[in-house]
Amino acid sequence: MAGPLSVVMFLQSRASQSVRFLRALQPLKTLLKSKNGLSSKTDSGEGLLPPEVHRRGDHVVRTFALAICLFASMPAVALAQESPATSLDSLVQTVIANNPERRFYDQAIAAAGREHDVAGRWADPEVSVEFGERRATDPSSGAVLGEGQAYALSVVQPIEFGGRIALRRAIAERQLDLARLGLQQFDATLTARARTLGYGLFSADEKAATARTVAQRMRALAGVVVSRDPSGPAPKLEAAVLEAEAINAERAAATADALANAILYELNQLRGAPFAARIRIIRPDATLQELPASGTLAANATINNFELRSLRAQFAQQGLRVDLARSSRTPTVNVGPYVNGGRSDTRQMDYGVRLSMTVPLWNSQASGVAAEQGRQAEAEATLVSAERRISRQVFDLSAQYEAKRLALARWGGGEAGHFRESAEEADRNYRLGAIPLAIYTQMQKAYLDASFAVLETRSEAFDALFQLRALNGGEALTR
Repeated sequence: MAGPLSVVMFLQSRASQSVRFLRALQPLKTLLKSKNGLSSKTDSGEGLLPPEVHRRGDHVVRTFALAICLFASMPAVALAQESPATSLDSLVQTVIANNPERRFYDQAIAAAGREHDVAGRWADPEVSVEFGERRATDPSSGAVLGEGQAYALSVVQPIEFGGRIALRRAIAERQLDLARLGLQQFDATLTARARTLGYGLFSADEKAATARTVAQRMRALAGVVVSRDPSGPAPKLEAAVLEAEAINAERAAATADALANAILYELNQLRGAPFAARIRIIRPDATLQELPASGTLAANATINNFELRSLRAQFAQQGLRVDLARSSRTPTVNVGPYVNGGRSDTRQMDYGVRLSMTVPLWNSQASGVAAEQGRQAEAEATLVSAERRISRQVFDLSAQYEAKRLALARWGGGEAGHFRESAEEADRNYRLGAIPLAIYTQMQKAYLDASFAVLETRSEAFDALFQLRALNGGEALTR
């Protein structure tokens, strides 16, 4: 992405190319004058036209050549202005609002809510219907006294004891909390990734612009060197050196452009935009705050981290499942009315209340309790391991951030402005012949290397900072 300085250097390179273009137009100018009878020389070598006419013709040709060069440079300048600009905060909001994977967590919350709604309800009643034939016979003779239909109808309601309904409701509440924590963890992780990619895109654009500025400066200067009157092989060799250094700078710019494109494609994927869409990140605040001690950050992350909060909720939920498995020894009572009727030689109807239950005689529920206790022990071990892992990551990222922050502070606040000014001063002095080519090229390379080092170091520092915020549950890193 080109800045004002790179645009100026680009136009300077176009102007140097116009010098070579003017030389190519010299035969055309001569031809035009000869076609119009404006030959400046007679056969005897004497001029027929006044000098003002010659100067006017040169001016027209030069103006025409400069217009062509400026017109050719317009697409490159316009391309830098096509991409819409956005801030990091706006980019994060767009990613959170449009990310397609976020809908999964919304559906999980909705499903957990429906499960919570039905967890406290009783089991559905059970209906039993029987149909058959009934025959009545004389007990002494065995003669059939009558035949007819028989039926039986019962409706029973299972009633659970031992607090099972309350336990299932508590498990469903934990499941709903887990679904909400999953969404919050996804948002925190997505925010950190979007900020890292956004600053990486800004850094890659800055690196490309810096490298392109150096390359254009060298190519423009190479054109100036070639246009001078040659006094031996030195000007041509100096121009070759400048062209070679320009190629190296252009290669660095191409690498930075490729990195910017890769970052942009991932950002477009996260925000649900077309992959060909272009954006430009407004220069973010580059202030790197001093963080609390690593122990304080680790203690805060142990409390706020979404993964640890989810594991604690799962551990508590598993404890409720153990209690539910133990309560299964208490039998479920099925109670409800019944009606039995039939007709043979007489009509008969029976009705009353039916009650049934299981008798936990063989303790078959013990295996279920042992299985839930094993899952509870596994959940506890997973929680302890995750706490250690999160603390290690906090200490590691905190050390990385502090090392980068201190390095940038030693480098004068992490700004490469004085290197840019030195590079521009070297360019002016070399044009005046005050410094040799070696010092000029070394200064341009030093400016490019220092700019890349500052941008990469700051990008790594912000990456560590954004990851620390994600580990802290998206909360500010306060003392």
